[in-house]
Amino acid sequence: MTAKVRFYPAPLLRTLVAIACAFLLTRWSSLAVLALPWQPEQSVVAGMLLGFSVFAATVIWVFVAGSLRSACLGILPAGAFLMYFSQQGAL
Repeated sequence: MTAKVRFYPAPLLRTLVAIACAFLLTRWSSLAVLALPWQPEQSVVAGMLLGFSVFAATVIWVFVAGSLRSACLGILPAGAFLMYFSQQGAL
């Protein structure tokens, strides 16, 4: 007797979205800290600390959200905000 193995794509898709979005949001948040008028050493430390928090919060959000669509729609405003300020810090 063989057991059927069922494939559920939802956990795999959530994992891929969590990794990709968490990476991008972490990158943008670390760059956004450079826009603040701090010394470079303080900006690096603040960017690292903020990056860890943003990565953890993004992964948690993707798996807590009711659906993959609501998870992606919830990440969009944060991504737009951080992308804008990361470009301001890079100038």
